[in-house]
Amino acid sequence: MVKGSAVNWSVHLAMVTVQFLFASLTIAAKFVLPGISPSGIVFCRITGAALAFVVIKAVTVREEVTDRRDLFTLAGLALVGVVLNQLFFLEGVKRTTAISANILITTIPAFTLGIAIILKRERASTAKVAGILCAAAGALYLVGLDRLHLDPSTAFGNALIVCNTSLYAIYLVLSKRLLERYHPVTVVTYVFLFGALFIAPFGIVALRDVHFATAPRSVLIGLSYIVVFPSILAYYLSVWALRRTASSLVAMYVYLQPLMTAVGAPIILHERVTARAGLAAVLIFAGLALATWGEQRGGRMLGAAFRPPAEGA
Repeated sequence: MVKGSAVNWSVHLAMVTVQFLFASLTIAAKFVLPGISPSGIVFCRITGAALAFVVIKAVTVREEVTDRRDLFTLAGLALVGVVLNQLFFLEGVKRTTAISANILITTIPAFTLGIAIILKRERASTAKVAGILCAAAGALYLVGLDRLHLDPSTAFGNALIVCNTSLYAIYLVLSKRLLERYHPVTVVTYVFLFGALFIAPFGIVALRDVHFATAPRSVLIGLSYIVVFPSILAYYLSVWALRRTASSLVAMYVYLQPLMTAVGAPIILHERVTARAGLAAVLIFAGLALATWGEQRGGRMLGAAFRPPAEGA
């Protein structure tokens, strides 16, 4: 935890790195998807991260979850926030552009705020509601409902990304109680272990016909990158930062993803930034800024789903 008013720049650097890694996942997936199905990628990603977190937890945190209700909740969070979340993301990326996917990802704070209000975790102020509506308008505009029949594959991919963001928002809100009781590394370790168990039957089948020995180098390099960087390293840096700063500040860094992808995608994937995506980004950013401003004026910031534990926990 940062003492006094001093700025812990290492935390900010960690979160910038996390968002860069998450943004790069969209681009890396484009190289891997031609050779490995989304369920195969998710299996490798979750299993690799689970094994890494088991080691990290064994070294850093001596804490176990024994309450059956908490274990059941962790299993549910794994299904919603890891397995289905990532499957929807990769299936969506397969059917849309990297830039569109990362712009839609910025709706996570808006969905989180909306779900928290519905579950009566937060009060619904005018600014919050207006911000959610503005951001939702941007997301729907980018999905392109008016172009559904003209380009159904892209519209479906965008819709899957929206499902991905809403599931992750549910994961954030429902994680609050557990993260107040357990260390973040403990929670994320159990979540990924349950996730590996859920995805294993599908992942093993998906990888059965994959011949890694003869797979293109781009597929192998991309898969290795996804497992190590946007999964293990990104999630570790996230929980590391969450112990040292407010969760609301951590959540705000998701806004960097479309900016980073907008720079990288045209160079690597040769995708074109359209005026439609630009206008949608303006609406989404304006809505999120308005919702955040309303939450600040209303008192406690939203985002306590990842409340950092007390020092020494």
